[in-house]
Amino acid sequence: MKKIILVGFLAMATLYCSSLKAQSVYIGPKVGLSLANYTGNVNSNLRGLAALHVGGVAEIEIVDMFSIQPELLFSVKGAILGDTKLVNSYISMPVMGKFYPIDILYIEAGPEIGFLILANEKTNANNLKITDSYKTVDLGLGFGGGVNLRDIGLSLGLRYNAGLSNIFIDNSRIKNGVFQLSAAYTFKL
Repeated sequence: MKKIILVGFLAMATLYCSSLKAQSVYIGPKVGLSLANYTGNVNSNLRGLAALHVGGVAEIEIVDMFSIQPELLFSVKGAILGDTKLVNSYISMPVMGKFYPIDILYIEAGPEIGFLILANEKTNANNLKITDSYKTVDLGLGFGGGVNLRDIGLSLGLRYNAGLSNIFIDNSRIKNGVFQLSAAYTFKL
């Protein structure tokens, strides 16, 4: 129920912000490559997990040099330990503030909330569901930059999402850390 209320609140806030002083609103799909790993009190043998993220974005221009970009993404996070892959699927909702120091280049930062859908421990022989070992909500802070070619609707970006909350139920000090290389194709409403 809390998830539904939060999604509804974010949708209403997005619509409200777009009706204030927005000069332009752009929407479209986003897809990219993620390199995820655990941070904090972790085993030194952990390696990064390459995965995908996919979803949609809405960029709401507030003034000429600043916009807000809420996103709704399916995102895979996790890590590799030996021959075991820890694969966690999330519905993530980042809300980025984007600043354009020059016309096509931007820097961005903002919070992200993720809701765990499924966690698996995969080996060559087994695929175990371990969702009960993880907390259902993951909080993070994203920052990065990129290029936005509005004339053709293409945006390319690089972002790091630093986990702020512990992800395991046992309160071990382990967090998600994810690099994302993304492409979005947007059109003006």
